[in-house]
Amino acid sequence: MGNMVLDMEGEFFKLAKKILSKPKNLYKVFAISPHTGRVTVMGADNFMVVGSSVLRQFSRGKEDRAYRTGYKCGREMFGSLVKEFDEEVKTQGPRKLMDLGLPLMTNTGWGDLELVSINVSRGEVTVKGERTIELGYSRAAHHMLTCGLLSGIVSRAFEKEARGEVVKAGKDSVLFRITAA
Repeated sequence: MGNMVLDMEGEFFKLAKKILSKPKNLYKVFAISPHTGRVTVMGADNFMVVGSSVLRQFSRGKEDRAYRTGYKCGREMFGSLVKEFDEEVKTQGPRKLMDLGLPLMTNTGWGDLELVSINVSRGEVTVKGERTIELGYSRAAHHMLTCGLLSGIVSRAFEKEARGEVVKAGKDSVLFRITAA
């Protein structure tokens, strides 16, 4: 009988991808529908719906408040997943953690988020967003809620504080750059 080597990193990654493909299986989910403006927060024993007027406040209100709210949501939501798989996550690098974090946010309704590039040594991540919350509102003044959300994910992936910016905003997509320092 030969030695069987178990690739824990690969197995963890497959398991996490499976969980993320069905966000209803997550213990905590914060989902936003850009089409209806419905926000759903679920935990072990709560359920809350926030109307579209609240989302409009974030997309038209003060940029720093929207950014801070998004940042906290990103850190806490992705942090729940990271905490759940604490031992396995310690061996993952920022690139693989971003490969887990972006699908989590996409599958919970934050928009279609795609990793464009990542430079681990510089701590720089570029993400393209389509159908984001702000793009769902024709009169959104900025994209800082989603920018903050992505910065929160990057801060967890790199285990450093992160700061994001909107590089380019168009009618159908937004390009974000987030730097962990």
